[in-house]
Amino acid sequence: MSDCRSDSRSYDSNKAIVDVYLTDKADGEDAYLRFYRIQRTLAAAVEKSAMAELPSGKRFSHQRRIPRNTLLAAKKALMSVDLRGCTTFDELYNLVAATIGAIRGIGELTIYDTAHRLGAYLHLSPKFVYVHAGVRDGLRALKIDHRRQKIAVSYLPTAFRQLRPEQVEDCLCIYKRQLRAAS
Repeated sequence: MSDCRSDSRSYDSNKAIVDVYLTDKADGEDAYLRFYRIQRTLAAAVEKSAMAELPSGKRFSHQRRIPRNTLLAAKKALMSVDLRGCTTFDELYNLVAATIGAIRGIGELTIYDTAHRLGAYLHLSPKFVYVHAGVRDGLRALKIDHRRQKIAVSYLPTAFRQLRPEQVEDCLCIYKRQLRAAS
């Protein structure tokens, strides 16, 4: 869930890409999730998640172009549902999608990111890689069916199987250009 800023270097294999991800990006992903995990209340976690707030107080880059009123509408909608009733990340993702997906300006990336942030607070982690635009590009580069809503890590090349699903999502997004060259 890092900011998906592309790396300009080139790599000769999927393994090299995964190794660089683990060295350069994985700790940042963990720190980012820790911020949401340690919120004092569910209401605080919903507010920070829906508003795409980073520990610095700035907005997460994926949602920087979404109007504040749109994020406020998402926050209000999420405050009105029983998020604690979710026992798996998939249930949480589906509830977030059903709750905010129809709000104009909220797309599949915002749904995933919001569910992922809330999942950190609720201790619910993805068991699959959820597909959105950046991940879709990475899957295309790997010549893997990118039309699914989610895929199992076991469906990916061996190099990616050492990553957690949310790390795969992040890696595919960040290194989509390099994956094209390495495949």
